[in-house]
Amino acid sequence: MTAPHPDTDFTLLLHAYGTAADTPARLRDLVSRDERARARALLHLDSAIVHQGTPWTATGPVAAHVCALVGRDALPDARTLTGVLAFLHDVAQAAVLVADDLDGLAHPAGRDVDAEVAALLNGPDPEEGHDLIYEDAELADAVMARAVLSCREVLPAVAAAAAHALTHPDGQVRAAAQETAAMAREAADLVAARRANTRSA
Repeated sequence: MTAPHPDTDFTLLLHAYGTAADTPARLRDLVSRDERARARALLHLDSAIVHQGTPWTATGPVAAHVCALVGRDALPDARTLTGVLAFLHDVAQAAVLVADDLDGLAHPAGRDVDAEVAALLNGPDPEEGHDLIYEDAELADAVMARAVLSCREVLPAVAAAAAHALTHPDGQVRAAAQETAAMAREAADLVAARRANTRSA
């Protein structure tokens, strides 16, 4: 399967420029025979899905999808695969963004974050709804905390995708895979250490 998982509603997810409703088309472009379409897809990953190191709620689901593409050798050329591995490196790096209480921020007491976000994004103007999310400091913190947590959830898949690409015949792909595998290991270790410190505190 090269299309995004049908249960993922990208209209309720966010990237750097608003709702991620445009993301499924870009994910399909990753496996296109059109080189320009693939380049457009990589730009979307590097500018919208992770923007200057910042993840969004679409980041984890997108990373999970592209990890599956890597594992199935579904990407049509080495350049696209190298770009996807660089994106996955950034996802792993985003997983270690620090917050005092990430789980607490993600689930503020007395609020249904999913329902509130859905109501704003399903309104008459989704882009205005997107802006309203960030005008509510507690809701914005919850959304951003969930973005980081989604990156943490996909770390095993990132590590597996990078390990798979280590056997690729192209040297640039192998180099990118090595860097991504190392970042995924480092991120997983840091996340585990922080969880252990939190439990012992």
